Amino acid sequence: MGQAELKVADEMVLAALTDQFGDSITGHSSFADQFSIFVTPDIIFDLALFMKDDERTGFDLLSDICGVDWIKTPEKRFEIVYNFYSIAKNQRVLIRTFVPDGDNPKIRSIQPIYPGADWMEREVYDMLGIEFEGHPDLRRIVTPDGLEGWPHRKDFPLMYEAPQFTHNKDNPPEIIK
Repeated sequence: MGQAELKVADEMVLAALTDQFGDSITGHSSFADQFSIFVTPDIIFDLALFMKDDERTGFDLLSDICGVDWIKTPEKRFEIVYNFYSIAKNQRVLIRTFVPDGDNPKIRSIQPIYPGADWMEREVYDMLGIEFEGHPDLRRIVTPDGLEGWPHRKDFPLMYEAPQFTHNKDNPPEIIK
C-alpha cells in the first residue's frame, strides 16, 4: 500500500471510530508514517472490540502494548499505546490513551478480546504499575515478586549493584543507592 492509499485508509479508520465513539476520540496525529488516534480511557474495551470486529476496521492483530511515564504532566502522567495491525489491509494504527496519575492507575483489560494482550498487559503492570481491570492473571512477569515499586516510572529510585565475578565471590559487592 502506497503512502497516499495508507493516508486514506487511516482517515477511514478515524472516521469509523469518530462515528462510533464521538467525543471520546480526542485527537489524532501522524509521525514517521505512524498514525495515532487519541481516545479517552473509558472506551478502550469497546474500542478494541470495534477495532477487531467492525468491517471498516478489521484489525485482527494486537502487536504491542506499551506504557509511557510523562512524570512532568500529572494530569496525563501515564500513557498506554496499543499497536493494532490489520493483516489483510497491511495497515497499522496506534491507539493512545492517558491514565490519570494516582496511587493506583487503572484501565480495563482488553485480554478477553485479544488473548495475546495477556503478557503485554502484565509487562506494563510490572514495569509501570498500571492495573488492568478484569485481567485473569495480573502479576509480575519480569521483576521479582518482592520488588517494591515500578522500575519504568521516572520516580523509581536508581540503584547500582556491582557485578559479582570469581575475583570478588568471597567478598560480594554492596548495593549502592
